[in-house]
Amino acid sequence: MSEQPRPLHIWTIGDGRAGIDNQVLGLAEAIAQIMPAQLQHFVAPRPNLLSLFKAKNPMANMKPPWPDIVIGCGQASLPYTTAMRKWSDASTFCVQLQAPRRPAKQFDMIIAPAHDQLEGENTFKITGSTNRICKQKLEAAKEQFSKQIKTLLNPSLAVMIGGNSKRHKLTKPAFKKLLERLTILAASKVALMISTSRRTPGFAKRGLRRKFGKNPNVWLWTGAKRDGENPYFAFLATANAVVVTSDSTNLITEAASAGKPVLLFKLEGEDGKFADLYTDLANRNLLVPFTGSIATWDTEPFDETARAAEEVLRRFHNHLKK
Repeated sequence: MSEQPRPLHIWTIGDGRAGIDNQVLGLAEAIAQIMPAQLQHFVAPRPNLLSLFKAKNPMANMKPPWPDIVIGCGQASLPYTTAMRKWSDASTFCVQLQAPRRPAKQFDMIIAPAHDQLEGENTFKITGSTNRICKQKLEAAKEQFSKQIKTLLNPSLAVMIGGNSKRHKLTKPAFKKLLERLTILAASKVALMISTSRRTPGFAKRGLRRKFGKNPNVWLWTGAKRDGENPYFAFLATANAVVVTSDSTNLITEAASAGKPVLLFKLEGEDGKFADLYTDLANRNLLVPFTGSIATWDTEPFDETARAAEEVLRRFHNHLKK
């Protein structure tokens, strides 16, 4: 009887922010769905001037044997993914997510959003970002929060509110417009499942609490202790459609990955390269503007993470042959 091959060892490096960590973890988990893998996650410290370009030493809990694959995302991960080649004598396959603003030759593979328009032989383009959305997680969350879900009316609308970014601002006038539309929907017997993010301004969270805090048909989660565990996956699993603010590639991609119609609420600011993402998803029949009504249509889960995982494995096996 032949021995089973050992599982891959995959290290993921983020910076502790959910939007960053979910990208590396999602890709690693998708790889593990294809072939057995042991995953270990690291949170990189904020780089200083000495460590900005390359880490001199591994983090305290980074010890040999070095991983088969390392996946990094965010500026804090860069010193470690670039140094991993030296530490491992080039045996570790180094993958960086998003455009790293460094020479591509420092990595074995870069997985970047198509709207970043990054070119190169070792670059692989995807629509949006990698994420942790999968059928198993959605079903598990639906079961975990089943009691709360049963109290909601049908249809239900998930509302994922981001906030201020380099390009977009959730201003008070924009929030007022969004709140007015949501109020009308709630009054028309549409259940609302509203989630905010770390970028959501305080005035918006307070406004949502004042308007919907006592409404039994509105499930509000703002990260406050009174809100309990984060029901984000349950919202995506349950909703008939998802409203998403235009500032977050992650939120938009995750809603599409859950197989839900995406209703885009535009914030103030210039869309720039993000307009390419909106257009791409619209052309795939996954996204329309949010005009104040709940719109639903048949969609298929949008799984760019699985496509990226397959490409990582293909290139990793080619790496082993060198």
